Amino acid sequence: MVTTLPEQIIKEIEAFDREIKRLENNEIPEEKFKKFRLQQGIYGQRQKGVQMVRVKIPSGLLNAEKLRTLADLVEAYSTGKGHITTRQDFQFHFVKLSNVPTILTRLAEVGLTSREACGNTVRNVTSCHWAGSCPTELFDVTPMAETVAYHLLRNPINQDLPRKFKISFSGCKSECGLAAIHDIGFIAESREQNGTTEYGFRVYAGGGLGSSPKLAKLYSEFLPFEEVLPTCEAMLKVFDANGDRKTRSKARMKFVLEKWGMEKFKEAVAKEMAIFKEIKKVYPPLRAAANGALPMVGLEMQVPLGLQTVSHTSIPSGWIKTNVRPMSGNSKVAVQVRLPLGDITAAELRGLADVVDQFAPQALRATHQQNFVLFGVDPASLPDLYKALNNLSLAASGAETAMDVIACPGADSCQLALTSSMGVGAAISEAFEQTKTDGSDLTGLRIRISGCPNSCAQHHIAGIGLHGVAKKINGKLVPHYQFHLGGGVDADAPALGKQTIKVPAKNVPKAVMEVTRIFRENRQDGEAFNNFVKRYGANTIANQLTRFTEIPTPDVAPEYYRDYKAEGDFHLDDLGPGECAGGVIDMIENLLRTARQSLEEAHLEMSRGREDLAIDPLKNGILRACRALLIPFGVDSTDDNEILKQFQHKVVEQGILSERFEAFTQSLGQWIDFDSAVDLQAHLDLADLFLAECKDAYDQMDASMKLKKSVAIPEIPSNGAPSQTPSKSKADVFLDLSGVACPMNFVKTKLQLEDMDAGQILEVIIDDGAPKDNVPRSTEAEGHKILELSRTPDNHYKLVIEKV
Repeated sequence: MVTTLPEQIIKEIEAFDREIKRLENNEIPEEKFKKFRLQQGIYGQRQKGVQMVRVKIPSGLLNAEKLRTLADLVEAYSTGKGHITTRQDFQFHFVKLSNVPTILTRLAEVGLTSREACGNTVRNVTSCHWAGSCPTELFDVTPMAETVAYHLLRNPINQDLPRKFKISFSGCKSECGLAAIHDIGFIAESREQNGTTEYGFRVYAGGGLGSSPKLAKLYSEFLPFEEVLPTCEAMLKVFDANGDRKTRSKARMKFVLEKWGMEKFKEAVAKEMAIFKEIKKVYPPLRAAANGALPMVGLEMQVPLGLQTVSHTSIPSGWIKTNVRPMSGNSKVAVQVRLPLGDITAAELRGLADVVDQFAPQALRATHQQNFVLFGVDPASLPDLYKALNNLSLAASGAETAMDVIACPGADSCQLALTSSMGVGAAISEAFEQTKTDGSDLTGLRIRISGCPNSCAQHHIAGIGLHGVAKKINGKLVPHYQFHLGGGVDADAPALGKQTIKVPAKNVPKAVMEVTRIFRENRQDGEAFNNFVKRYGANTIANQLTRFTEIPTPDVAPEYYRDYKAEGDFHLDDLGPGECAGGVIDMIENLLRTARQSLEEAHLEMSRGREDLAIDPLKNGILRACRALLIPFGVDSTDDNEILKQFQHKVVEQGILSERFEAFTQSLGQWIDFDSAVDLQAHLDLADLFLAECKDAYDQMDASMKLKKSVAIPEIPSNGAPSQTPSKSKADVFLDLSGVACPMNFVKTKLQLEDMDAGQILEVIIDDGAPKDNVPRSTEAEGHKILELSRTPDNHYKLVIEKV
């Protein structure tokens, strides 16, 4: 345990505590705090007033001390249990916000952090959980994965991306690292150069799941070790500059590649890497394997003698078959601890820590299969190890077989989920147990369940993938699951599952068992599940499941109209709020950040003696800073003159900035041919002060997202101006926001409501799609009452709001 924390960590935790107090005192907007909170790995829940804490564990590496700390935290501040995620993270729920600083401190004391486990950042860097022990790996990728993870942690390049960014490492082409579904996926590779073997990586880019799943494309056949970190940073910079920040559903890097194509993407990355070389940027060395011996090619899996002689009278043979695996290069074994649906209690964590101390000198990993793996176990100790695990209720066989179901937390806690993925996952596991089989004979079949289309359980790459949906039957909402068949990942032939049939939640276990029956009865000798689906046909399988789509009426069988673990009828009333307000904060912060980047570029050109090339970035930096402070006023123009006019009127003339900028449009707002480099440098220095004041003004923005000003600001007519002439409805004010995108449509709605009296009615016209989904939720989250949301004859939506 660390006795004295680094000053940076102390300040980070103190800042979080300070921001909590500012939020409680209504000094900052909740959505501004939300962005700050997510960056620290603290995620809001479906239930109000509590949070989920996600602990970032690079490559899933843990030890006994860390396990005991996690046990203490989930016992003291959560529900007494935690959850292993598909990114090798550890998360726990129902945490009070006031307890978070204490939790962050306890984590830091044992070398753990939640920083950047959520939000628009580089998420946890994952690797194959068999790395360092797998007989088919080219070399152990763990040290490289850790180097990348810790280099990017708290790195300025990683603090405000358009969307989340995921990186993985695999040691061989069996692809346990799942490169195909990552923004950047590294797979160990070698090549012959001048008679010697050189080691590096095959690199894939642009993968990702979610509601628009895409498999990564080959970026490089071979990348030397020394280019791994520069390549990561260059891709991040390209993504940062070109990702879609306005449309959240199109914000991942995969859409940049889709729009550009690989060749243009490569050119942009190469340009960034050339800049790194020009400025002689220094990177930490990419660490090699701990034993210093990279090559592991050609190693055979030798079953340790001790494993051959273990008495099966004290250990179920099924457990040895599915949970015990020989380690390459030595006489030890690795043991996988199966965690049902990824959950583990505080008592089990403490017990597992004792097991690590006694049986696993090489510690353990959390896996992206939601289990733990113990390494370096002496085969002779397996009977005692099994007994110890059994005493903890952690000796279930069937690790990484069909019955080892993977599920996200779902509607039990997630505010985006539609259904209880954990509930149906438990029911499927129970169905397997009733068949008295662990599913190990179902070669290649894995089951993954997500509570919504966002694919946190990676349902697209499962033999049987399920994601939650809602469907109306007999006039009532019924929880359903969309079946995906035949998905899987390997380096040569990754595949997304084929979307087929929707089945009511209560019939899903029976439908899954029917799929296993079809497979068992129709497969060829040695045929794996996905090959069977390809040959037999996903639609053919789905056609045999149609009888499971029919359910009785609510009066006959009301249980079909309830989700698992739910007492009342299924509903979606408690889904999380829209992202409009959060989008406002993202827009402001991105503009301020890119303004700083533009001014830095201007300084760089000045240092090179290229004054003529400094003028455009100087101008862009000033205009971006102006646009940032105009967002809270509902102004998002790209016209230079309009930006300057509105900024002078709404910001400068209201005393939001200091007297230094009273004559803004006659000083910084003028783009002229400078007489000398001295004049240009003076202008640039003034721009630095200007940006600092804009940033300070944003920092002082109050809880209602208003900048401090001295007098009320009359409106300058612009798109979306309100009309006091009501429409055919009984609205007091009518606002036409057709054609206005998120989040500016919400900003204009919010500003209009602020000018109205309680009880007055506002009618707003908004577009279909994201505006229709987000503006009502965000407005309701502000405390106002939604009276109507209906489609208009011209295919827009009428939103009627009562000011509260």
